[in-house]
Amino acid sequence: MRATAAVMRADGSAVLLVHPSRDDADFFTTLGEDAENAKETSHGELERLFRYAAEARHELVVSDITREPRFSKRADSLTGLRHRSLACTPLQVGDEFRGLIGVTSDRVGAFDDRDLERLTAMARPLAVMIENARLISDMKPLHDRLAAINHIRAEFLAAVIHELRTPVSIVIGDLDILLGGYLGGLNSRQVGSLQTALRNSWEVINLVGSLLDLSRIQAGQLAVRAEEFQLDDLWKELEFMFRIGLSGKEIDLTWETATLLPLLRTDRTKVKGILSNIVFNAIKFTDRGKIQVRASPVDGGNAVEVEIKDTGVGIPSELIPVIFEPFRQAEASMARSQGGAGLGLSIAKKFVDLLHGRIEVESHPGQGSTFRITIPTQYAT
Repeated sequence: MRATAAVMRADGSAVLLVHPSRDDADFFTTLGEDAENAKETSHGELERLFRYAAEARHELVVSDITREPRFSKRADSLTGLRHRSLACTPLQVGDEFRGLIGVTSDRVGAFDDRDLERLTAMARPLAVMIENARLISDMKPLHDRLAAINHIRAEFLAAVIHELRTPVSIVIGDLDILLGGYLGGLNSRQVGSLQTALRNSWEVINLVGSLLDLSRIQAGQLAVRAEEFQLDDLWKELEFMFRIGLSGKEIDLTWETATLLPLLRTDRTKVKGILSNIVFNAIKFTDRGKIQVRASPVDGGNAVEVEIKDTGVGIPSELIPVIFEPFRQAEASMARSQGGAGLGLSIAKKFVDLLHGRIEVESHPGQGSTFRITIPTQYAT
C-alpha cells in the first residue's frame, strides 16, 4: 500500500476488502510517509467514504470531496477531514468484485484520468495476489486437518501392519521348519504346496511393508538418517528373504560385486528398501532362468551402481513410464497372473529420489528387464 501511494505521489492509500463468504469488509490504510505499518483501522470518515464508493463498484476520481454532489449527504461529516481528493478503482478477479484500492491527497484536484489508469493497472495484479492470499488462508484449516488425519491414519496403519506381520512371520517360520524336514519327511506334492504357501506368505510380508512405506510417504514422514555401512552386508541380510521368495521357482539368484565397494554413508533402511523392492519385483515376474545383481563403484567412487537383470516377462517400452506409479503394473494381465498391488517400484523410486540417486530401466517383452540404480556414496542434504 505504501508503494502504491509512492507511485501515485499521494499522501496516503487505502484498501477496502470485501469478504465473499460473509457480508462484511475490512479496511486498511497507510497515511503519509511517516506512517508506521499498514494496519487495520477504523479511520471513520475515510472508511465510510470508501464503503460508499464500493457500492458503485466502478472507477472513481473525486477532485474535491467536500464539493462532490455524490457525497453531499456526508459533507458535514467530512468537514475538517484532511483528505480533499481521491482516486479509487475496483479490485476484481474475473467478474468477482473483491473491494477497492484508492489513493488520497490533502490537495484539491490531485488526481486525473491518467492517474486513474495507472491505479487500475496496479489493481489487477494486486487483486490476484489478495485473492491467492485469501484462498491460502481459507485452505489452511483444511490443510491442517488433513495433515492430522494423515498422521492418525499412518499410526493406525502401522499398528495394523505390526499385528498382521507378527503372525505371518510365525507362519513363515513354521513352513521353513516343515520344508527343512525337521518334523518328518515330505513327498513332492507336499513340498510343492508348502513352497507355494511359503512364497505367498513372503509376498504378504512385503505387501504390508509396502503399505506402511506408502502411508509414511503420503504423510510426509520420510526423514533421511545417514549412517555408514557396506552394501555387501546389506545384501547378506536380504538374501535369506529372497531365497524364501524363490521357493519353488527354478531361478538362479546371484550377487556380484567389484573387488572393493566404497563405504556408504546414507540412509541404510531406504537403500535396503530399494534393493528389496527391485529384486522382489524381478522374482515376481520371473518364472525360471536367472536374476543377476551386480554392484560396482561409479563416478570415481562417489556413487554406487546396482544392476538387477532378470530373464522374466519383460515390459513393453510404451508402458515403462507407468511402472513407477503407485498401484500400477505394466499390464492388467500381469497383475492377475503374478499378483501384487503395484507398490514396490513406486516406493523404490521415491527412496531413490530422496537419496538424490537415479533409476533407469531397459526391458523387452519376453526377454527380461534390467534396472540400474545409482546412489551417491555420501548423502548430502
